[in-house]
Amino acid sequence: MIQIGKNKKIVNIIKMYGRDIITAESYQVEKEYCQHGVISTYEHSLAVTYTSVYLALRSKKPVNMRSIVRGALLHDFYMYDWHNPEVKGRKVHGYTHARRAMENAIREFGISSLEQKIIYCHMFPLNLSRIPKEREALIVCIADKICASFETLKFIDYNRITSVINREKKVRKLRRLMAESNRREKQSNA
Repeated sequence: MIQIGKNKKIVNIIKMYGRDIITAESYQVEKEYCQHGVISTYEHSLAVTYTSVYLALRSKKPVNMRSIVRGALLHDFYMYDWHNPEVKGRKVHGYTHARRAMENAIREFGISSLEQKIIYCHMFPLNLSRIPKEREALIVCIADKICASFETLKFIDYNRITSVINREKKVRKLRRLMAESNRREKQSNA
């Protein structure tokens, strides 16, 4: 498993290309919205960005790292809590939020056409007509599925580690914490 925040090179790449997004007030609002389980959209987006950069650095072919960082940070920039029953269209959120995130990102950050494609295609294969054709879009799509799977299955809890961007000290003993959590869960189920 990728340990979020451990690799300083990845953190520095994210800061270099995404600092303006991460520090924007409109982006900070993502901390208030639930994504998967107890994970906020902000935490999820940072994890997807970190994982995307991790995968991109291992790519044998050249990629546009700036677009990967910015597209990954903004892939879920839809700016509402889709778990709220009062939100109109929440039942089709999986099919519609990519377009809304892309439109918000265009309006707020003036993103490039490649960044638009990354955001718009990130829900493949749920949205079968939006196949990621660019390497960068495919990387972010895969990273999103990895992170969403870990979050949904509760393999990782980003509340146990501080934000990748805002912290300076290393994440320690993540495996020990996960083992303790699993042990406690087994004891409570017994």
